[in-house]
Amino acid sequence: MSDTEAKKEINPRSLQGIRVLDFTWVRAGPWCTRWLGALGAEIIKVEWPDKPNTRGIGGAGTTPAGMTIDLNNSGHFNDTNANKLSITVNTKTAKGIDLIKRLISISDIVIENFAYGVLESWGLGYEDMKKLRPDIIYMSMSGFGHTGRNRDYQTMGPIAQALSGLTYTSGLPDHPPAGWGWSYMDDTGGMYGLIYALSALRHRNVTGQGQHIDKSQWITGVGLNGPVFLDMQANNRTTERPNYPPGNRSQWPNSEAIDNYRERVAAPHNSYRTSPQGYNDWCTIVCFTDEEWEKLVALMGSPEWAKHSKFANLEGRIRNQDEMDAGIESWTSTMSKYEVMETCQRNGIRCLPVQSPLDRFDNDPQLKHREMYRLVDHPSMGSWPLQNAPFKMSVTPAYNNLSGPLIGGHNKKVFEGLLGISHKELVDGFEEGVFWPNDFGRDGYPYLQEMIEDESEEIWDGLPPQAMIPPAPISPNPLGNTGPLEGLTILEMTDEKGQWCGKLMADLGANVIKIEPPGGQSNRSIGPFYNDIADKEKSLHFWHYNTSKRSVTLDINTDEGKNIFLELAGKADIVLESLALGYLDNLGIGYDRIKISNPNVIMCSLTPFGQTGPWKDFKTSDLLHLGAGGQMACCGYGDEYPDAPPIAPGGGQAWHTGSHFACISILAALVYKTVTGVGQYLDVSIHESLALTTEAHVNRYIYTGEVARRQTGRHASPSPTDETQHICSDGKYVNVAAQIVSRLTTENLDMLGQWMDSLGLDKDLLEVKKSDPDAITDNEIFLYIINSMTRDQIYHGGQQRGFNMGAVRSPDDVMKDPHLEDRGFWTDVEYPELGITLKHPGPGAKLMGSPWKIYSRAPLIGEHTEEVLHGVLGFTKDKIANLYEKGVL
Repeated sequence: MSDTEAKKEINPRSLQGIRVLDFTWVRAGPWCTRWLGALGAEIIKVEWPDKPNTRGIGGAGTTPAGMTIDLNNSGHFNDTNANKLSITVNTKTAKGIDLIKRLISISDIVIENFAYGVLESWGLGYEDMKKLRPDIIYMSMSGFGHTGRNRDYQTMGPIAQALSGLTYTSGLPDHPPAGWGWSYMDDTGGMYGLIYALSALRHRNVTGQGQHIDKSQWITGVGLNGPVFLDMQANNRTTERPNYPPGNRSQWPNSEAIDNYRERVAAPHNSYRTSPQGYNDWCTIVCFTDEEWEKLVALMGSPEWAKHSKFANLEGRIRNQDEMDAGIESWTSTMSKYEVMETCQRNGIRCLPVQSPLDRFDNDPQLKHREMYRLVDHPSMGSWPLQNAPFKMSVTPAYNNLSGPLIGGHNKKVFEGLLGISHKELVDGFEEGVFWPNDFGRDGYPYLQEMIEDESEEIWDGLPPQAMIPPAPISPNPLGNTGPLEGLTILEMTDEKGQWCGKLMADLGANVIKIEPPGGQSNRSIGPFYNDIADKEKSLHFWHYNTSKRSVTLDINTDEGKNIFLELAGKADIVLESLALGYLDNLGIGYDRIKISNPNVIMCSLTPFGQTGPWKDFKTSDLLHLGAGGQMACCGYGDEYPDAPPIAPGGGQAWHTGSHFACISILAALVYKTVTGVGQYLDVSIHESLALTTEAHVNRYIYTGEVARRQTGRHASPSPTDETQHICSDGKYVNVAAQIVSRLTTENLDMLGQWMDSLGLDKDLLEVKKSDPDAITDNEIFLYIINSMTRDQIYHGGQQRGFNMGAVRSPDDVMKDPHLEDRGFWTDVEYPELGITLKHPGPGAKLMGSPWKIYSRAPLIGEHTEEVLHGVLGFTKDKIANLYEKGVL
């Protein structure tokens, strides 16, 4: 019996009994459904091998050496589409649509990431689906969403990043935007799809109602810029300022002394070359305090330069970073990156290696210990490692039970076994082009002929061939005006590592009670600040990440504080913490103690490396995690900037990524609990979350042995690729990445010709391209047009003509986008103590049946202490006053 089979027999699954009909392709949608499958859902992937096929993009780049490049032998597709069944259906035929409708009628969720209007054109819009199954959950994941003036525009990952402001905030001063070396918004867009789908399942289990979730790919990225939008409004500060973005530094020398939206201001805060000074021989080092700096100086042997008084405090180190960084690098370059890490961590200094895909797969002992990569058999490629979940669930573990499927490999199983069509109908369907194109050869796919010739009865061994009946609704919600997590109480004890997870759930309707020490949580000291005055009550960072929460101050190091915490935890549905490893256990108030009085609680511990492993006690930061997680190794500049370091994208993305997976694990456990009443413990690793989030780079190494190299403003690649980020006539940039992938067809060239006519541009280059396609590259054609137009002219003009391209926009530009206004994206949040109202970023999706919203501004320190202790625990005012006097509150 295989390990997967053994798990299947022993362990229940969070989403057991859930069937998902999957119309997704490329990355964001398939990445979402892949993890629904790992959580136990039955995924039926609807595909077609031609025009366009669902597997072609990027497939050849991850086919192992010696194997035929076809629709089944893509290593990246195998990992991205694990845990699924595959059927091929021609949706342009009446028979094909009839079969799809029958599948919808017995499915719980339908997910697609086509352009707006595709399913509607098939007669399968949400209203049509509801007639087939009234409580269906339908999630569309288009680039711009299904509403708003630009809903017909298209995106792919690089375009979404450009439009959302994420590309702009990654790079060095006086350089072009470095952007992201992979489609971050495909990976992260998939995670948000998963969050919304799980939220909707919980909502349906409680109310009995399905809904349409209208998700926008690029809008999802806007809120990931951190508190930048609050800083723009509160302090009238533009992001189009000198020395921003500051590369890997938290602040550039001799620049405005403010926080740059990543984490606490620190120096040193950078990447440094290590021995033997190869392409990926780098480490990251951060010192947040003078004490940490002094430890580093001592560890370096107290060199004379480091003992100078100009480095004695933070201001001096920031002002003299160039000299300081050169001195540190003279020390790090004498050791390997792992030796520097071990030496620093042993002495309490924050340091981690910058890890390439090779490093993560071959050299990372923490990922090995946590079993990040586990072998799963593939029917045509053999046994290959698949990436595992970055969280451990004590009752319903997530794991890969299937490799990526062969295209159409489950046609007989699904159509005959599940839907009950006859074998003759299956054979006729192949002959009529319903199950395979008549002009697309089947010779390379012999299993299709085998199923045609196999007349034996197909025995279905999946979920029952009828719609599963969800649990009886607990609280019907006919108006659909509450969030999907309404009625839940969450106890949150987090700093910057986990506060985003708490906010996601609070804005989805949960009652999140934030437990802070007297004087406030440490993340209240992270800037920027309102009016640039450091004040724990005026941290724009805290305001952004803590909306819709209530604050209770409590010293859990005191006996009375511990007892109060246990009383609150005893009444909570979920406990979320990101404290130091073992902190609560050492106080005697960890999970084992909490579940004595609350046996069905869900408790999530979000820590840098999880609860176990050789790196579990290492000190970290956002920068360090982005180095070790693999992001920096693929982000930065190409060979035209030989001295540029690997770049950590801005905005606190390590904390966001860890919070996304923490939220996913909590929601999965919650869906299971709404059916069974059983809670569990969740161990979530930020490092593993990041190791999963570089799209195809690890898969490319696993399947081909190739390691990607950084390129300016585009995907990293083992060999140089066409430039995709170009400067326009107004000095701003546009990204044409998706257009380069799809290439120019004759129809595209005709459209370009009409566009050039409207601009009065000479078409000589275009005529040469038409007569000899190889004589002029696609990029040369686009460059000619781009150089003649402003960024917004090329962006809107291109999109209106069907070209998938995007403006590289600053957050200032993003905030002016009328499409966001059309979708009601911004939320006005009042700060009555200051007499101001600020617009906060909204969600990436419109949840039609259980709307997201910000319920309140971030709380003041301990603002709700009396309200919670009296209302929840029944404490009297005298008792509360006495606890204040003792310093417990």
